[in-house]
Amino acid sequence: METNPPAHSRGREITQTVIEMAVNLVPMAGSTIAVALMAGLNHKLNQRREQWLAELAEGVEELRQRFDAFDPDALVTNDVFVDAVMTATQTAFRTSSQEKIAILRNAVLNSAMPGAPEPDIQQLYLELIDRLTPTHLRLLILLNDPPGWFDQYPELTRPQFVLSSNRTQLIAAALPELGAKGQMIIERFYAALTEGGLVNGALQGMMSADGAWQVATTDHGKAFLAFVRNPR
Repeated sequence: METNPPAHSRGREITQTVIEMAVNLVPMAGSTIAVALMAGLNHKLNQRREQWLAELAEGVEELRQRFDAFDPDALVTNDVFVDAVMTATQTAFRTSSQEKIAILRNAVLNSAMPGAPEPDIQQLYLELIDRLTPTHLRLLILLNDPPGWFDQYPELTRPQFVLSSNRTQLIAAALPELGAKGQMIIERFYAALTEGGLVNGALQGMMSADGAWQVATTDHGKAFLAFVRNPR
């Protein structure tokens, strides 16, 4: 009967760590601490990797069931899909945000769908996901459809504009966690979207009462949001 623990089990990793620590049991405590630290980090990274790949696999299976023309077997020979997986995986390893991981998964799955952006544009979008935080992405969604944002979150209080408006007031009301940090932080997040070519228009400029409710995303921003939208 097989008595060895599975090769990737936590028990096997702990056992291996103990052995390495015993071998390195010398007066310098730093070496044993380093081994324990690296073992813990490796375990955490392995957890992230397994979760990421499992979620990708589940997404592929759902697409197979939903779309008759979708062929999962063809993905392994699809260089564009493999490139997307590799790029997104590096980002997934660097974040603990489930919101960001879900967006990465959506992007990878969309890369395999008919009508996906050309490869260079896909890589541009994946790099944007890497640079942007979940708050940036929520802000972009808000600016793409301000009235729809408040429809989706009815618990939020819509700002009441009488004669004039500006986007800072809108953002502070729509994203209270961002508004609480003050105007300067809102400006920084907005600037990142404008620098990425995702939105246009001034943040502080005075507008008509209806101006802040208008769509602020560029065509590039709309295409990016389509690429990170759940294809399922």
